[in-house]
Amino acid sequence: MAFECPLCNSYTAIQLACSTCGTNLLDQGREADYYDDYSPYESIESVRMADGYSVDAKEHECPHVLACPSCMKSDVYLIEEWMI
Repeated sequence: MAFECPLCNSYTAIQLACSTCGTNLLDQGREADYYDDYSPYESIESVRMADGYSVDAKEHECPHVLACPSCMKSDVYLIEEWMI
């Protein structure tokens, strides 16, 4: 079985509201892409071993940064991957 992140692969858009102001959150990409200049080019599996989330590989979740364009609040959300 293979799993893919629906946000990374543009299968769907995020539909969450900011808990502070209620504005729709915007996906800013995988959290791992912000680690350093080369992290966007690392394999997803190698990043998962060092990303600090102990269950993201086992639970098939992809950590994404979601940000509010109104109040500028941002946080990491674990996005459930889809089985393909």
